[in-house]
Amino acid sequence: MKTLDARFRFSGERRQVTALFYDIVGSTELLLKSDPEEFFRSVSALHQNAETIITRHGGFLHQRLGDGGCCFFGYPEQAEDAAESAVQSSLELIELSAKPKTKARLSFKLRIGVATSLVVFSSEGNEIIGTAPILAARLQAEADPNSVLVADSTFQLTRSKFQYSLLREAKLKGFDDPIGLWRPQGRLDESRGGVLPLDLNRPIRGREKELTALSKAWDAACGGNGSAIALVGEAGIGKSKLVREFADRLAKTQHDIVVFQCNRRLESQPLHPFVAFLEAVVGTTVLRNGDGAAFIAALRSTGRELSEAPAATILSFTAEQKSGNPGQIRTTDLSGRAFRQEVVEAAAQLLTCKSTGTPTLLVFEDVHWADGMTVELMDRLGSLAHKLPVLILQTSRIRRSLAATTEIELTGLAAPAVRDLVASIWGDLPPTGLSDFILDQCDGMPLYAEELTDFFRGRHALGKGTSEWRGLLLDGGVTSLNDLLSARLASTGAARKVAQFASVIGREFSIPLLTYVLEETSHQAVDVHIERLLSQGIIEPMPTAPRTYQFRHVLMQEAAYGSLLKSDRRRIHRRIADLLIEERTPSLPAAIAAWQCAEAGLHGAAARFALAAAEASVLRSAMHEANVSLTICAEAINNVSSREADRTDLTLDLLKLQGVVATALEGEGSEIARRIYSRATQLLRKQPAAIRERHFPLYWGWWFTAPNIQTQQSRARILVEDMQAVDDQETKLQSYHCGWATSFHAGEHNFCLDCVAKGLELYDSYRAVRNRPFFGGHDAKVCGLGESALSLLLLNEIDASETAIQQCLDWANSTEHVGSIVHGLYYAIVLRRCQGRYDDVYALGEKMLTLAEEHGLAASQARANMYCGWSELMTSSDGKGGKRFEEALQLQQQLGTDDNFSMHSDMHAQVLRKLGRNDEALVTLQNAIDVGRSSGQLFWLAELYCHSAKLKHGLGERPSSIKRDLANAIRIAEGQKATWLAEKARHELDVFSDMIG
Repeated sequence: MKTLDARFRFSGERRQVTALFYDIVGSTELLLKSDPEEFFRSVSALHQNAETIITRHGGFLHQRLGDGGCCFFGYPEQAEDAAESAVQSSLELIELSAKPKTKARLSFKLRIGVATSLVVFSSEGNEIIGTAPILAARLQAEADPNSVLVADSTFQLTRSKFQYSLLREAKLKGFDDPIGLWRPQGRLDESRGGVLPLDLNRPIRGREKELTALSKAWDAACGGNGSAIALVGEAGIGKSKLVREFADRLAKTQHDIVVFQCNRRLESQPLHPFVAFLEAVVGTTVLRNGDGAAFIAALRSTGRELSEAPAATILSFTAEQKSGNPGQIRTTDLSGRAFRQEVVEAAAQLLTCKSTGTPTLLVFEDVHWADGMTVELMDRLGSLAHKLPVLILQTSRIRRSLAATTEIELTGLAAPAVRDLVASIWGDLPPTGLSDFILDQCDGMPLYAEELTDFFRGRHALGKGTSEWRGLLLDGGVTSLNDLLSARLASTGAARKVAQFASVIGREFSIPLLTYVLEETSHQAVDVHIERLLSQGIIEPMPTAPRTYQFRHVLMQEAAYGSLLKSDRRRIHRRIADLLIEERTPSLPAAIAAWQCAEAGLHGAAARFALAAAEASVLRSAMHEANVSLTICAEAINNVSSREADRTDLTLDLLKLQGVVATALEGEGSEIARRIYSRATQLLRKQPAAIRERHFPLYWGWWFTAPNIQTQQSRARILVEDMQAVDDQETKLQSYHCGWATSFHAGEHNFCLDCVAKGLELYDSYRAVRNRPFFGGHDAKVCGLGESALSLLLLNEIDASETAIQQCLDWANSTEHVGSIVHGLYYAIVLRRCQGRYDDVYALGEKMLTLAEEHGLAASQARANMYCGWSELMTSSDGKGGKRFEEALQLQQQLGTDDNFSMHSDMHAQVLRKLGRNDEALVTLQNAIDVGRSSGQLFWLAELYCHSAKLKHGLGERPSSIKRDLANAIRIAEGQKATWLAEKARHELDVFSDMIG
């Protein structure tokens, strides 16, 4: 069986080690009086015999120093009884030196010093830094011939094994405080007994009030009046232990319990505790493949009856989702927020669908590491619990404001509870005063109190003085809870190294991955060490996954991780990272893989994994969570050398997702989104065509976030021109998509139609399904046909316009894609509004409203209500519809999604005029004209001037001003070749001229 050092060796380690120095008394005088050859043979024999004794007791003869030797116990192999073995070896060495020698051997007397401390040593063992070897050397110099002196640190560790006498305290060179000189005089009677076994299921102490509160809440939940309770307190205060104790008390009653574990490195993964629960219940394959029937059947086997709609929503969230081209993510998704809410609602239904029959305890652990969607899920569960037999418990180090959640703050244990805890662990009456000493040290923290008691119990702290207990802590290197946990780890012997390797994987780890990291260590050896760690309460099995374990407390993992030298941590991280990079499907989540790679110094790989994590969140409409991964990605890229070939690609990929997230969170017109896309495009335009093609979504985002139509049109022309050299037809199509979408608003109708014609020649229905989520959230063909219908109308090609709008609606319906159907309906509504066909506008608007409400499309709801309200008002004499229009207009302004400001302002003016508010109507029109001219939204500018002229006429303004408006309308329409608008303007001018003679 190979050891853990068979192939992977640490460059160094922090460990508690016992040093033993022996030296020949008067060696120089003996040499001068003896034959040199005889002296050499005698010294060599002494060293050989010493090495035999040292090795037999698990020690290591580190150096022969001519007339002495330096030995270590607890290195190279970790040993729980290292100090005991060192003292035993020293006594046997003294016994050896006292034996009569043959004539061929000289008789030597020895001085021996023994000391224990934490040291740092290299993997080769030739560099050891710590006080133990220095103090052992000083002690041997103070010892009488044929005697041993032991340091306080070693004495405290072995006082239950050997009889000692304190000779004196001495001031030794290099040590500020006097050192106690202890002389071992032989072993004690072993019948005194050993240390009590570790009890991992100790009853909780001092939490009766909290347990009573939980019991009352549970009784209410069993009666159908559930609630949510947050247990808040610092690490080690006993939150999880309180939950376990409470759950144990429910063991005799019929109930269900589900535990959700939040992970500190998965804050960027939406709903990761809930998804982990589903994986355990139904399996990863079902979730990734989106098999609805299998999903519902698996849930039914656990007693959960979930209907098809929420099941489909959950599977659409958990199913494996990839963008068509890495990083090609939609810049806007109107249903994103609604989808997120639907998923949270569906998850809440799944967790409560069983609650009508059996009381359920839902536990969310370490909520301070919860992702945003998990917090929303807990919030929703809390709002539902009052009418269900459900109790929701949350443990957290921080406060969170959640709906209907009662907070219980856990503080330090009171003095009686600490004394009770110490007594229960000690197994007998502890020494007088020890409980109060522990209370003073731990400040009421239960975990600290437990570890301190175990520490003293393991060292047979039978003395009664505070100074003695304080000395034990000092000699053991204990100044904090972390030190105590490190000591617990050290007591596991060789299994400690397994815990150290596991800690690098994370709080949770699987045996296959751990075995891989340990390289050629056999499965049998790993299993032995795992059993040792389990028995000592270092780790515990994960109930949701076979052959998977977690550290019993995150502080224990941190202690194991912190005991490694940085260089060794990096080497272990590197081994894990190499595996993750090579795997087709990484065995750890992308967010954790990013951390592993970053800690290994593989910053490029870390950036790629962080991008994958961010993209997965974006595709699930989890933008806040995506931001966490993007921050990690940016840090990783900053550490990638500028000479690295893929640094530019990584930067562009980062900017793509940053742009998407900024647009979703801050708005498409936000300054931060514009800065991101502007920076990206400046970098992108310096790249070859192949790179520009690959990162086309950055062009799209740059175009999409332009501050006005004029700028957007300018950028659209750049897109069309720059994409001519690319090979990918879809990329070219989407550049034309930008061109036609902006050109209509800019009044460049021929360029719009040219872009539509060239773009739709490249259209492929299969690619469209893949790409429509990434570019505007709708089908490109629907968009192209809709824009062409509007442009053709304004060019007075009426028949062609009617054909195009019908094709637009037919194709939209054939896609069965809500975003595309709504998009097509909007084009039809705008077209009919231009034509003044009020009834058609109303009918189309109601249809659009139904879809928008069903799918949570807030902006489309606002638009539909605007047009319906406008058409109602224009066809009624009682002013009906005006309020509906104005409320919808206000909502749209709040949403910041008015991409048709000119037409909507015109409609607003008509509403105001219909309501008799002509002055306000004229102000609204004049503002729309100013905004249209400055922004470049020119397609409806001619109509705005026409309507301005009508209002001025009604208000009795000068004829010259009215004629000027109509002349502007004709000039603008003719400049755009918008014959339909030009004819309308000429007609209005003729009518007005006839009226004034």
